Amino acid sequence: MGTMKVSEVIVKILEAEGIKAAFGIPGAGINGIKAAFGIPGAGINGIYKYLGESNIEHYCNRHEEASVHAAGGYFRASGEMAVALCTSGPGATNFVTGVYTCNIDSIPVVAITGQAVTAQLGKDAFQCVDIAQICEPVTKKTYCITDPEAVVETFAEAFRIAREGKPGAVVIDLPLDVQNSDIEFDPTTYKSLSYEVPSPDQDKIEQAITMIRNAKNPLLLMGGGVILADATEKCVQLAETLNMPVITTYMAKGGIPEDHKLNAGHCGIQVGQPIGNKVFLDSDLVLGIGCRFTDRHTGAIDVYRRDRKFIHINIEPGEIGKIFEPELGIVADAALAIDALLVEAQKCNYKSNHVDVEALPQLRSEMARKTNYSQQPIIPHRVFEELNKYFGDNAIFTTGCGITQIWSGQLQQINQPRLYLASGGAGTLGYDIPAAFGAAVATGKQAVAVMGDFGFTFHAQELAVCAKNKIPVIVVVVNNAYLGLIRQNQKYAYGYECDVAMEENQGMMDYVKVAEGFACYGERVFDPEEIPAALKRAQESGKPAVIDIICDQNVDCSMGTALDNCREFVY
Repeated sequence: MGTMKVSEVIVKILEAEGIKAAFGIPGAGINGIKAAFGIPGAGINGIYKYLGESNIEHYCNRHEEASVHAAGGYFRASGEMAVALCTSGPGATNFVTGVYTCNIDSIPVVAITGQAVTAQLGKDAFQCVDIAQICEPVTKKTYCITDPEAVVETFAEAFRIAREGKPGAVVIDLPLDVQNSDIEFDPTTYKSLSYEVPSPDQDKIEQAITMIRNAKNPLLLMGGGVILADATEKCVQLAETLNMPVITTYMAKGGIPEDHKLNAGHCGIQVGQPIGNKVFLDSDLVLGIGCRFTDRHTGAIDVYRRDRKFIHINIEPGEIGKIFEPELGIVADAALAIDALLVEAQKCNYKSNHVDVEALPQLRSEMARKTNYSQQPIIPHRVFEELNKYFGDNAIFTTGCGITQIWSGQLQQINQPRLYLASGGAGTLGYDIPAAFGAAVATGKQAVAVMGDFGFTFHAQELAVCAKNKIPVIVVVVNNAYLGLIRQNQKYAYGYECDVAMEENQGMMDYVKVAEGFACYGERVFDPEEIPAALKRAQESGKPAVIDIICDQNVDCSMGTALDNCREFVY
């Protein structure tokens, strides 16, 4: 065992934890003149010295929030963790939205922030802010390490907490003097902390199968936790064994192939589909695995719960009963629970006779929303038809918030897990491009960020990061020159319209020049028939690209709760 700088120790720990990629921005709250006078400083540069010498590939973002989105996108696409780093003060506070976005979607990430020296904590020093306290409500855990001897233990615990149970974000704040301290450390002795993966109670598994057998129209609800557990194939096998229709939550999109005979799409508000609403309404028992029953899925709880029983399986005990009390709650890892259910299902040889199960293929065709519009300006639905046709299963999609995300959730066809990476719980504008960048770095696949014209202006600077690193992310801008979802709420809930029209986004604003200014390919499309050719030109350019698709300003999106089926607006 020898002596090492804490900063070097941290980088060695990151390597030992399997970190291959880091996203961040180096920085310091001190300049040479101050240093010459011995004034204490702040920042993260202590770690960057050793990060640059490591096997970890670092990508320098243009905004700290984007660093966390990129690290989150890396995990969403690959299932492997990345880290995010930034300096103190405003750099650290810029982290907050990214940290929240990861945490609410159960994405494990360790976010490391630089800090002023310990002697300056709480004294309003330059770029000194209590980021651990600020982030505490939107993370699994936060730390501010003031004792260098606690660094190894803290980092080991942080990685365990980020991964264990319901995954999430952990923030570690590092004062500069701690980074520069010397401690005894032997990298060969460091080991990741293990943790218990909860197995289901066998009696409850048997009770669940009994409840399913006693139901008339049982339904399987696949949540995002099934994707996190890498258990989608077994979940589909369970549905096949029991002959139960499958509805996926928004975070589980892609967990079952679109054309699978048991796929009943989505239900609920915003990204709900007519087929999902119908099948859900016809069901009298819901087996929810790895889901949270949040408002975006359920709509009005009294409507959602009416005349049906619920079995809720979740790895996090606090999730069961948080929204409503199910008839049966099972605390377990999704994969282990599905395995146990499969064993019992195969023993009893039961097949559901859900009223809709044989008709699902026909229902998917009959209840699909129309997308093959030929009008100009382009109807937004047509954009998603062309994306489905052009990319198929050969791209990863990201989408952040607003009316474009809702259209995407309703209309995009995704057949595999980890190809659809949405900001589901936070709905974060600006998430799309950096998350696509992180996903592409992780997998080498084509990544496509689908966003609105207003959302494009959030973190468009990350195109420069894509260009610098030769990561050809394609940005598809569904440009309807409106804050579409906000207009819809104003219009139907309040009967007015205020400050949501953005005609300039189809006129004086030139997103093609924005793209070209960041060394990317850019093209504006007016004719729906030209969308495939534009996508092809974007790919053939070999560069990151922005395809600005000029759409009809007057099209709203279809929304509704599970009972109040989706209202079809305009088209």
